[in-house]
Amino acid sequence: MASSSHLAEICRGSSDDLDDFIEILEEVGSWLWRRGIHQWEPGSNRAQRVLLERYVESGCLIAARRGPRLIGGAIITPQPTEEWALLPGSGAIYLHKLAVSRAVSGQALGRKILDHCELVAERDGATRMRLDCWDGNAALRSYYRSAGYSELDAVESHGYPVRLFEKRLPPVPPAA
Repeated sequence: MASSSHLAEICRGSSDDLDDFIEILEEVGSWLWRRGIHQWEPGSNRAQRVLLERYVESGCLIAARRGPRLIGGAIITPQPTEEWALLPGSGAIYLHKLAVSRAVSGQALGRKILDHCELVAERDGATRMRLDCWDGNAALRSYYRSAGYSELDAVESHGYPVRLFEKRLPPVPPAA
């Protein structure tokens, strides 16, 4: 089921979206580095192509489109990454790589994608949505807090600290 607005249609992505999604990730990574936010080093998302391809082939890409054009997306998966290894994961869905093309930034699309991911997670029976970001990105940490996420511990990952976030999801009412 797709959610839509005047801005975008948000639905499950396909392998046809992989190259465009990686380009959006690289675009955002370059923009962050130019601003002194050392998250998603330019080239790092292209280097993860095999991993991203596995996620996409497993139906984990949530894609935002304006017409036929991909303008944003995120990965959601029940598989925790190493950052979450020490926390119990039962009932959790993990969000990765939330990104919006700079051409549509400032239009609340990131929040719409995040909200859609939460709805998908709820429908899939998840009780929690988890994500992480570079601990030094104060603006992004504030963004997730404003979306109802609680900050948990900061952990070391790939040589830098990442902040873990979690949001409890409402239970899905039983079918009538």
